[in-house]
Amino acid sequence: MMRLSYCSLALLVWLPVILNAQGTPELCSAPTLHNAYLVPKDSYQQHEKIKYACENGYKHAVEGWWAESVCRNGQWSPQPLCIKNAACTPPIITNEKFKEDSKSWYKNGSKKWVTCNAGYSTKNFHATALCDNGNWTNVPVCEKSKDACTEPPQIAYAVIINQEHQEVFPGDSEVTYQCKDDYVTEEGAKNKSIFCISGNWTESPTCIYSPESKDGNTKPAFVPVENCGEFPIVENGLVEKSEPLALRVRCQLYYKLYGPEKVVCYNSNKWSAIPTCKANFCSVNTDDYSDLIPAGVKFMTNGDIIQLECKNLFYFTNYRVVWCKNGKATVSRYFVFSFTAPNIQFNKYRELLFLLL
Repeated sequence: MMRLSYCSLALLVWLPVILNAQGTPELCSAPTLHNAYLVPKDSYQQHEKIKYACENGYKHAVEGWWAESVCRNGQWSPQPLCIKNAACTPPIITNEKFKEDSKSWYKNGSKKWVTCNAGYSTKNFHATALCDNGNWTNVPVCEKSKDACTEPPQIAYAVIINQEHQEVFPGDSEVTYQCKDDYVTEEGAKNKSIFCISGNWTESPTCIYSPESKDGNTKPAFVPVENCGEFPIVENGLVEKSEPLALRVRCQLYYKLYGPEKVVCYNSNKWSAIPTCKANFCSVNTDDYSDLIPAGVKFMTNGDIIQLECKNLFYFTNYRVVWCKNGKATVSRYFVFSFTAPNIQFNKYRELLFLLL
């Protein structure tokens, strides 16, 4: 019994020591730095920092003329490093796909191949950047792919259940809506999916009020549209009967539909959500510009680019270019010239124009 007591006591004494040793973070040894200034110690504690500077002709592999690194579980983060001034640190490219094996720096003359995140592609198929004497040239741009979609439409009385919010969805993406309690889709289901096809979402569902009766049976989701009386009026839109149980809303030219395209009559003889038609255009009055040929007011849809012809000067055909964005028309301050001689085209002036707008 006495021997057992001693063993128990020894175990109680050593157990905290063992547990404490297991939880002790690793120390960092002094880093080996070339072409740098550093006052080192034998070892460094967890979360302890060092600061260092590089010699002439060298720079840090991070931004700034001095840098710091932190001891984390026996490793320095980031790894202290001085590189030649002609070398390059990785360029910052929005929507670039992160790679685990990415380099922390590149030699002068090296090329970097850029891969974009899903739903994005390199502009004009240009995917390589060149490290030229410490700077990157011809840096690629990751832009939304033509076959990708923006965020799916918001549906009344529904929530998306299979995707997290993101600004861009790759082509062939699937998004599933789930109607709230007492609501179903036009087909009588709780869920319905839409798909991103060639840059556009397929037709969105409509969630319709359909409560269960006292005996547990579901009432018909909706009834003939005549049961709801006069058809709703949508300003700047056309409402027409597309089928016995649904109306279809279409917007006039230069207006965009917001809300469900279909409107149905609930079994309570009330209309489902009514969409709206909002302005989706810009206008320019050519009479406001003395150098333009008078042609009245010109309209264009958001995103469109049109040319407005100027009065002929010096045997050239001159244009102002108008870009419609977010309902605001931007008119170029410079002319685009076009010779009347055959077989001569100046499309590249249009590219230059975007830099001048």
